[in-house]
Amino acid sequence: MSISNILIKLVGIILVIAGLGLLLSAAGLNILGFGISPLWLGVLVGILFLGAGIYIIRGGSFTL
Repeated sequence: MSISNILIKLVGIILVIAGLGLLLSAAGLNILGFGISPLWLGVLVGILFLGAGIYIIRGGSFTL
């Protein structure tokens, strides 16, 4: 595994953590300090971050 693959997987892990943080803050548990004021927007962005992070970690194509 090359360094670029490791960095891309690291970005995926960060997206998963941010997505979980946003979903937990929408549920009322502000553990990680994340939060978006409209509830529906926090849930939507949390699901998008979580999905994108899982897609990247599982080996989805990601190019810059």
